[in-house]
Amino acid sequence: MVEKKRRDIFDNTKYCRCGGCLTSWGFLFFFLLLANTLNAQYFDWRFKFYGFADNREYKSEVQVPQTIFGTQFSPELGLKFDSLHTVSLGVNALFEFGSNKFADKVLPLMYYQFDGDKFKFKFGSFSRHNVLANSPEAIYYDSLYYFRPIINGFHWKYYGNLFSQSVYLDWTSRQTEARRETFIMGGHGKYHFGNLFIFNHMYMYHYAKSADPVPNEFIRDNGVLYILLGYNTTSITPFDSLSISIGGIQSYERSRNDMIWHTPYGFVVEVIAQYKGFGIRNILYNGQGHNLDWGDPFYRLKRYNRLDFFFTPLCYPRVKGRFGISMHFAEGKISHQQQFLLNINFNSTRPNKN
Repeated sequence: MVEKKRRDIFDNTKYCRCGGCLTSWGFLFFFLLLANTLNAQYFDWRFKFYGFADNREYKSEVQVPQTIFGTQFSPELGLKFDSLHTVSLGVNALFEFGSNKFADKVLPLMYYQFDGDKFKFKFGSFSRHNVLANSPEAIYYDSLYYFRPIINGFHWKYYGNLFSQSVYLDWTSRQTEARRETFIMGGHGKYHFGNLFIFNHMYMYHYAKSADPVPNEFIRDNGVLYILLGYNTTSITPFDSLSISIGGIQSYERSRNDMIWHTPYGFVVEVIAQYKGFGIRNILYNGQGHNLDWGDPFYRLKRYNRLDFFFTPLCYPRVKGRFGISMHFAEGKISHQQQFLLNINFNSTRPNKN
């Protein structure tokens, strides 16, 4: 089953359960005590709640129908030494509805952050939502935000007047005798020329050997280049936003046993429109099938069309709630998907009186 295989990829690292909760909260308590002895100018605390209800009524050979229902809870405490440097510590706890566990997965959040006028940099274990939230489903499946919400590595981004560009590393698995070493090295950005824009996202997923490799265990490289050329017509229409884009996907795969590169490609047309909380998006793909380990399995097909209708009934500074209905046209069939996502974010910065 395709989805079962994908869930195995997403969960290929074993995490502690109850012990992880106690250890993480212990670190938070120690971090708070340590702050009083350091020359931190501000305490910066953050609370994030993420809820997801995703019902997938798929009729496809490359997908598995299922319902994914759960929440994530992420408290963080940061120490700001000035306006540029912050060190943060916290946890991300996942609970899947129907589970009999207090938390199905507990992950640490530990990172350094630099906030400059032109450059931003993060290093450590930090939220995927904060840096890769707008990634195309073709290269990053939305299940990642449910089951792999943390990036372990770094993210560097440049902000200019006409463009922004980033480089990132996500270390997805540490090598042991039974587990392979894996990591993703990539980048994404957007360039503006008036109403014209160019969007790019690329990465290479390196799937190395384990420390004690079995026979026929070979190194794999799995990468992608995604480019869109678009036109933003918001200024000349009554819509809150309206853009039309056309571009392509080029993926790369090689196994070190035969050293042959497989390079399928295809074309993408995307239209997005929003007006007063309502929106519609259509993505049409036509080309060759891609075998991307982290991408939506629908893009393994040669032809695929996705039509989304969404409504944002909750739109406040700290609370965002979006309901969406998706129709997937593939293999001569129509699949349906209903999704509700809830984001709650609170934060506060207070001076260190000590």
